[in-house]
Amino acid sequence: MLHHIIDKKSGLKNLTFWKSHFYFVLYLGLFLILHSPTLHSYEPSRILYLMQSGDMCSALKLYHQQKEETGEHNLDIIQKMGLILLDQGYNSSDPDIQLLTLFGSGISANDSTQYILEEAIKSCNPQFQLIALNFLSKFHNDDANDEINRLMSSDFLAIRLEACYHLAEMQHPKASGQIESLLQKVPPEAISLFPQLFAMTGDAESIKSLQRLMNHPLEAVRIEAILSAAKFGRDDLLPDIRRLSSHLRVSQQEACAVAFGQLKDENSVQRLQTLAQSTTTSVRLAALQALYRLGREEVRQNVEEIAKEENLFAILLLGEMQGAEPLLLELAKSKNIHARVNAALALLELGDSRSLPALCNIFLKDSRDLAFVKTDTFGKGLHAWKVIPSARQNLQDNPIALELSLNMRETALEKALDLPEKAFLNLAHTLLELQQNDLVPLLSRLLENLQTPSAIELLKIHREQIGAPLIRNYCNLALYSLKEVGPYRSTLHAWMASKKQYDLIQFRPYVPWEKRNVEAYKYQLTPQETSRLLVEAFESLIQTQDENAIDILLHAIQYGNRKNRYALAGLLIRATN
Repeated sequence: MLHHIIDKKSGLKNLTFWKSHFYFVLYLGLFLILHSPTLHSYEPSRILYLMQSGDMCSALKLYHQQKEETGEHNLDIIQKMGLILLDQGYNSSDPDIQLLTLFGSGISANDSTQYILEEAIKSCNPQFQLIALNFLSKFHNDDANDEINRLMSSDFLAIRLEACYHLAEMQHPKASGQIESLLQKVPPEAISLFPQLFAMTGDAESIKSLQRLMNHPLEAVRIEAILSAAKFGRDDLLPDIRRLSSHLRVSQQEACAVAFGQLKDENSVQRLQTLAQSTTTSVRLAALQALYRLGREEVRQNVEEIAKEENLFAILLLGEMQGAEPLLLELAKSKNIHARVNAALALLELGDSRSLPALCNIFLKDSRDLAFVKTDTFGKGLHAWKVIPSARQNLQDNPIALELSLNMRETALEKALDLPEKAFLNLAHTLLELQQNDLVPLLSRLLENLQTPSAIELLKIHREQIGAPLIRNYCNLALYSLKEVGPYRSTLHAWMASKKQYDLIQFRPYVPWEKRNVEAYKYQLTPQETSRLLVEAFESLIQTQDENAIDILLHAIQYGNRKNRYALAGLLIRATN
């Protein structure tokens, strides 16, 4: 009896123990389940659901909680959040949001955003079509090329011409047929745009079309066909050009002379010597240039004689003729500002740092408000620059002219980098000291790329420049990108946080392909000043793989300018690529 009682008590004790153990395990399991990052309410699907529902703030709050738990970013979720934002942006009825969404899709460098650009191709807004075309041309895949082809049915001639340019540039198999088809539909005054497109495409059908245009009734078309053949090295068309050089039209003779020089046609030397005696100055200059390029360097003296009369085309032409420096230095001091500017550019082309005083007319903006407009000879083979005073007033209805003037100044500044370092740094110091803000973005990048101790020291000096916030911040950005030791990272982060409400919508004017310098004009969608600096700052964070880049982007998306979030979403996606 006692034995059974003892066993019963022992069993009760065991039962109590196992019950306690069971409840402990149960509570522990529930605790782990409830606090598991994969099963909690802020699991990835919940975050994406909130984003899809338009509750971005709650989604980001949950994401930050998840990041606190795991101690690291979930790049897959971040990319998906960025894609959802872009999708919502393009479906917005606000054209500004749609525009920034296109910009974000383009700079994301991610194929997943391509469908947004493809949808923009179908838009009735020509600006959207143009932006989509610009970015799709960088994707280099069959789907993107098909969409560019689709633009050939756009309602806007300018868009179709731009699409033709991109098809020709990539030498697309359908380029020749598309260009020929459009040629049949344009007014006569637009036909002169087509020779370059055929020459760029370069296939057999295109060259036949180019050859046909050399015999077009319109002289402007024939001239463009001759010059395009020369520009793209079509020496197989030299027999046609030689034949055309015998025509009496002086503008055509000039174009042929230029072509002989570019194509290095020794068989045309005798014809060039005849043209060098022409009574038309532009023909004479074109022939002398061609002879010089063919090794007859003694003709420089003939060009100098014409330049002494302050002929702008002759002055600029001397920029490819070694030994012309003494005359150019004299012309750089002329009372004629047009002569001074072209002489300075010619000296710069020759790598002569003595050009810098005269170049100040080009680089420094002052009360004269000068702009520079390219002017061509009748045969389009030679060019020079004319100076326009009071540019904002005189060119107020021509923003493209102002943009091309800035492009010319930027090209000259890049060329100045080839001067001795001390001369270039003196120029850079002057431009920064006098706050030439329109050149600051390029100048800071040139100094950054130079990477010499003196260039870095100059950046550090102007990072402290009083009364010049744009210059301070660009210099700080360059020093940050160079990973220099100092407070550059924290300063950049603080500045970006202070500008989170700034509008990124301010873009520079778009320049049509036939008017731009293709080699120099690379950023058709470049934002202006502060907005440009913001975009470049975000891009620099990504390129330097800044550990806080994603946090800063997420903060700007959540708390910054509501419209900006769609452009920033593209950068967010790019940070996860």
